[in-house]
Amino acid sequence: MIRGAAIFFLVLLAVHFGSPAESRSAPRRVVSIHLCADQLLLALADRGQIVSVSWLATDVRRSYMAKAASGVRLNRGTAEEVVDLQPDLVLAGFRSARSTAAALRRLGYRVVDLEFASDFAAIRRQIRDVASLLGQTARGKAMVTEMDRRLARAAADTAGRRPVAAIYQPMGFTSGRGSLEDSLLSAAGFENLAQRLGLGALGHLPLETLLSAKPDLLVNWMGDDPAPSLARRFYDHPALVAAPWRTATLPNKFWACGAWYSALAVERLAAVRRTLDSGPGP
Repeated sequence: MIRGAAIFFLVLLAVHFGSPAESRSAPRRVVSIHLCADQLLLALADRGQIVSVSWLATDVRRSYMAKAASGVRLNRGTAEEVVDLQPDLVLAGFRSARSTAAALRRLGYRVVDLEFASDFAAIRRQIRDVASLLGQTARGKAMVTEMDRRLARAAADTAGRRPVAAIYQPMGFTSGRGSLEDSLLSAAGFENLAQRLGLGALGHLPLETLLSAKPDLLVNWMGDDPAPSLARRFYDHPALVAAPWRTATLPNKFWACGAWYSALAVERLAAVRRTLDSGPGP
């Protein structure tokens, strides 16, 4: 009986804390060479697990986790840098330097490529996968739970009319079906004009088409990026300035990667939706 009770106690410990094999398998030296991988690594890993993140991780305009990246060694994504760091796990992304990832694999390093998560199903899956890789499943589960709580609250009053929103990028580009931007608009209770026009993840929206569609909201995709450019001056076009719709600007860091904080962008958009005229759409 005593032996059986002891075995049962050990099983309970293994379930609660993870088996010794699981503990040993958690990587101790993790390097990220991609902005989106940086975000998850900084949010999910123990600080002691993080050896280096990409140089973009500290860019306050693009990186939601810029503050958390302070003090972490930065890299430019070269194979030489990564080899010098001797990681036991390298997190790369869909647009990481392909030559670096290939070279590291040939040298025997464990390299995991993360897809660009363009909807919340992919975001949930990626959070759980990365959390599992890092041996931080509980943190991943909590992150998904909090994200879903925010999404549910943002969508709580979307049973009625869905106002039309248009995402307008420099040079007249927009984001339709299959894009992260479209997923955020939909989750916030909007109809995406690009979807109505049958445009894909990256489509062209002529100014004349935008003006005739008369959306309820224009979303400035460039966010608060202060960098001057001829493309950005297009937002000052007289036709856009005089247009009757509302304009919302979201910081670029909320759009750069699909992640748990995408729910914060949805909350902001939902708050704007609630202030719009409840009359019939165009």
